[in-house]
Amino acid sequence: MNARARNAGLFDMKIVRFLATGLLNTLFGYAVYAALIFAGLPYLLALLLATALGCIFNYVSYARMVFGGHRNYRVFAKFVVAYGAIYAVNAGLLALLTRHWGLTPYLAQLLCLPLSVALSWILMNHWVYKNDR
Repeated sequence: MNARARNAGLFDMKIVRFLATGLLNTLFGYAVYAALIFAGLPYLLALLLATALGCIFNYVSYARMVFGGHRNYRVFAKFVVAYGAIYAVNAGLLALLTRHWGLTPYLAQLLCLPLSVALSWILMNHWVYKNDR
């Protein structure tokens, strides 16, 4: 097998691992978000807290399962910045969907997930872990 084919196979497996880990992380984050909404918190505060808790959970899971166990302060700082950006985009879309389209916070967040996942892949693969492979 030539290097190009081997690299393509590794990239494909990385996407599969990213998606599987992302599913776990998404379920965790959405469960925390939904529980906080159910407990009576405003949806943007619930999203902020779920994102903060998810950031720690997701950092460990992505580092172990997708990006080769790289755990250091520089990578963690970039991870937190990336999740801040993901939160900002998610919160803006969530507010739009709830305030202007009248969707419930539960449904609106479900609709935000595909964009958050795509943004997460781009930031994790092309910025957070780019130089740490």
